[in-house]
Amino acid sequence: MKKLLTGAGALLLLTGILVGIPAALVALAGNPFPTAEQWHAIVTLTPDYGNVIMFTKILPLVIWVLWAAFAIPFLVELVAAMGGRKTPKKVAAFRGQQKLAAGLIAAVAVMFAGGVGALSAPAPASADAYSVGTVDAAASPLDLSSAMAMVQAAQTPPAAPEQQQVVHQVVDGDTLWDLAVQYYGQGERFVEIFNANLGVQPDGQSLTDPDLILPGWQLSIPGVYAQAPVEEAPAPTTPAPTPDESVQAPTTDAPALDGAEGGAGGGAGGGAGAGEATDVRGMGESIDRPVVEQVPTVDDVSETADEADLAIPLMTAGGIAGLLVAGLLGALGARRLRQRRKRVKGERIALPEPEVADLELEMRMVENPIGVTDVDNALRTLQAWAEDNGEQLPELLAVRVADDEVALYLAAPADLPEPFESMHEDRTAWIVRPGRAQAPDRPTVSPYPALANIGTDAQGGYVLLDLEQIGSLNVTGDEEIARGMLNALACEFATNPWSDEIQVTLVGLDDALARDLDRIRIHQVADIPALVRNLRADLNDRRDALDSYGVGGVLEARSRATDIETWAPHIVILAETPIGSLRDDLAELVARMPRLGIATIAQGTALAAGATVEVTSKDDAEYRSGGALPPLPFRPQILAGEELELVRSLFATTDREAQPVDLEQEHAHAAAETEPAAPEHAAVATEETTEVELAPATEATEAAADPAAAEPVEIPEVTPVAAVDEPAAESADIDVPSVEVPDWPAPYIRLLGPVDALNVDMDAIPGRGIEFLAFLLLQNTPSVPGALVQKKLWPDTFSKDNNNARQLAKQLRRILGHDPFGQPLLPEGRSSAGFTIHNQIRTDWHDFCDLIGPDLSTTPNENLIRAIRLVRGQPFDGLKRRGAWWAWRGPIEETMRAAILDAADELTHRALATGKFDDARLAARIAQSADRLNEAGWRLEIETAMAAGDVDAFNSIVDAMFEVVGVDAEIDDATQQLLDDAHEKLPGLAAR
Repeated sequence: MKKLLTGAGALLLLTGILVGIPAALVALAGNPFPTAEQWHAIVTLTPDYGNVIMFTKILPLVIWVLWAAFAIPFLVELVAAMGGRKTPKKVAAFRGQQKLAAGLIAAVAVMFAGGVGALSAPAPASADAYSVGTVDAAASPLDLSSAMAMVQAAQTPPAAPEQQQVVHQVVDGDTLWDLAVQYYGQGERFVEIFNANLGVQPDGQSLTDPDLILPGWQLSIPGVYAQAPVEEAPAPTTPAPTPDESVQAPTTDAPALDGAEGGAGGGAGGGAGAGEATDVRGMGESIDRPVVEQVPTVDDVSETADEADLAIPLMTAGGIAGLLVAGLLGALGARRLRQRRKRVKGERIALPEPEVADLELEMRMVENPIGVTDVDNALRTLQAWAEDNGEQLPELLAVRVADDEVALYLAAPADLPEPFESMHEDRTAWIVRPGRAQAPDRPTVSPYPALANIGTDAQGGYVLLDLEQIGSLNVTGDEEIARGMLNALACEFATNPWSDEIQVTLVGLDDALARDLDRIRIHQVADIPALVRNLRADLNDRRDALDSYGVGGVLEARSRATDIETWAPHIVILAETPIGSLRDDLAELVARMPRLGIATIAQGTALAAGATVEVTSKDDAEYRSGGALPPLPFRPQILAGEELELVRSLFATTDREAQPVDLEQEHAHAAAETEPAAPEHAAVATEETTEVELAPATEATEAAADPAAAEPVEIPEVTPVAAVDEPAAESADIDVPSVEVPDWPAPYIRLLGPVDALNVDMDAIPGRGIEFLAFLLLQNTPSVPGALVQKKLWPDTFSKDNNNARQLAKQLRRILGHDPFGQPLLPEGRSSAGFTIHNQIRTDWHDFCDLIGPDLSTTPNENLIRAIRLVRGQPFDGLKRRGAWWAWRGPIEETMRAAILDAADELTHRALATGKFDDARLAARIAQSADRLNEAGWRLEIETAMAAGDVDAFNSIVDAMFEVVGVDAEIDDATQQLLDDAHEKLPGLAAR
């Protein structure tokens, strides 16, 4: 009804403007052009007695000009709307009229189209719908573009609330660059803030130097306004959990990246952030929900400034979107775990070359694993509800994923359970807030396995289509880009968690990456006749199976008949469309596909009447649903060209064999420093011990199996120390030693576990300050070029003109201060060298390496124990997910994990050789805490239990291992061999 009234009002207004005004002018004023006598009077400035000329000529002529200024743009918009095109709005004088005309036209169109609730959804299929026949255009896929584009234009924008320019109160650590990033998303716009604040400040001083602003100053932010508070919509009855409580990233072994929390602020790529008058209703329609832009208070400024660089790109430069990137990195993490599990002591896994590593860094900045989890949880929540209540799953058109919501668009009105919220009166649009949908308590099938991301919209959201519902999607336009879209879609199906049961057949995509990602889901065929034959058989088999359950389609079956079947769809991706009779056979099958769970995606000429994606460039494409209403523009997701080759190289790295490590080279930082004393920053207090002769590593390993046969090697007892006031690693009850500091409080950064820093004021340190210092310290060079810092910490803004590193260094320099001798802890950068850092600032990784030394087999026992006790958990643990923060850490994290496991292995076998089972167990649990999914740490504790003859301990640790790695996981050969040997060496084990 609302759309009907809106459309009727728009039609009346258009009629009044286009017809009523001219009619009134002709009736009242007639010909608006002056006669010859009147022109003469006007030119000679003859007095116009009675204002005859003014009211009968000049004023009507002005009204005619104003009328034409609206009528002409209206005709332009009308012709464009009828042709399904967008119009440029470059002329400022006509931009307002064009927007008004477009809105009125759209409102009228929606009224006649029937609104969102009548999106040309197909009627329930009858038995005849499955008979062989030609493709019926009337039964073509749903008119999705109208739901996305026309409804947006039909919405009347809300009245702008009263606005007031933002005034920022400066706090310690603020810079104009940071303020420009915070409010504009572009640091180089600091000049605008500088020029707007040249007056006298409250303290009597003036802003004269852009590098110097003082706490307490009031700075006006030009062009940024705070809206007056608007009454909030009623809150949901169940409060939304905080991200810390509910949002969990997918469980993969890929190092978790820091991603945007909530809506990203200023800058591109962050989605619909604060400051927009309306929220975006999925892929087009604005939601009648007030959004209030608030000025950060003084207490909020430091946190806001820390998050100033949260404008996360939605795609890589080549066009891979964040959801797919998360899947690719998850698959990469699984392969790297396999590398680590195959690695033996003294080796390091292969890592990518610099160019490939740069792409991985970019991917880690773009990935959106939280969005993937939110979508999967939302879909499976809906599935569990349908199963529990006997409800039929609604037919899904599309999903839009943004920072602040996951929006579902349905083909027909439906009522969904909590935590879904209806966002439109016709009940076809529903949203769920991030973290509100939790994974069901029990396993469920995925209700929409064919949901895949085709790209991003102009409002900063990911656009996902249910290809099973569409039936047939044809991708046309630029051949290379279209092929890149098919590659990306195939990889989506290979990595999406909700596509776990899908079957995808590739035709003509011999170079597809997807096949290498998942050989169970993805298949390639070259025999088209066999494919057609198999598809026809699958269709008949699916029809018979559905009939046996008395259900009409796969959606109904997924909620009512999942006892032995998941009803997974079969997607056929055709890079080359067959010709002749094979094409006709496929077209015939497409006509039978609705509701049977089979869909096709074809490149080039349409295989059958259906939805179409027309690609014009790597940045522009349009989705056409087959109707006459305007198409949906979007940026396509593509995986092609150089970026595809780099991704291939990235995965190929994981197939390379591990290589022997040169510890002297790996610990090169020690040589770069000035004769450091024995590590004292985090030393474990031990008693004076005499040096002991060490057994060779191989001898110690052999003795582990039979301690009585080995020469005893004494391991000095460690004096008990007071633990730091923090919890131990979850994987084991490990006593963490106290930390000794030097005579003067040099900053000390701990990375071998939860990241923190000692001897610094953490409240004063900027958000990326510790990361900046850690990066400098871990480069193993006396100085680090500023360009390298900028590239690794801010890969999305890397250029010679950006100075994020300089600004952050300036803040840190002031906070860190000087040593007792007056030397700055963070000296100013040098043009020929870059950044340097005081040689007394260290990390626990430096101390670990110095204690281990260049040859692990000759490391003194005392040093080995002290090094192991520096480890508090997984390296770089506890980092928040924020964009590119710490994204560079991947290679050094792999090095740290390997070094920790090697040291733990060495200590375990030395301890077992002398019967020091407690020391062996300590080392094993340290190894587990550093790499939970790696069975190497678990094997060390299993060996310890076997050497001690402790059956109960053996059973306990094996159970704990399977709980972590998975009961159904395929364990390593070395682990299996160890478990097999245990039955011979532990007599009481067989009776378990």
